[in-house]
Amino acid sequence: MNISKTLSSTTLALALAGILLTAAPVAPAFAQDQTPVAAPDTAGKPVHRRHRDFAFKATAEERAVLGDLRALTRVYLQSNRASELPALYRSVLAKTDNETVRNVANRMLERAGQAPQNPDLEIARLTRDLNEKLAALPAGQ
Repeated sequence: MNISKTLSSTTLALALAGILLTAAPVAPAFAQDQTPVAAPDTAGKPVHRRHRDFAFKATAEERAVLGDLRALTRVYLQSNRASELPALYRSVLAKTDNETVRNVANRMLERAGQAPQNPDLEIARLTRDLNEKLAALPAGQ
């Protein structure tokens, strides 16, 4: 009888402690003084702290234009018409004075101009480099 009385009081004590701990959660005192690690960007989505200073600031209209431009780029690339991309980017530059759109279009134009002159030779070189690096890798653990 003494053992069952001890178990009942222990169970009651544990239940009471559980209720107290869940009823009033206590936040550490330092948590109120800290600023959040990630600050929200203009769209309300959190930005990783490393990228907070470099967050891309664009209006909804600019984002819509850039989304269409990226979608067009993807279609051109998938249909093997990459040679026509510089003309697309130049036409965008001719049609807008918006600084954000012009900056992105200029970067895309630069990237399109950096395509290798002889893709077959570049593919062979990169494949050779890849194979050499794969052979030099240590065995997995």
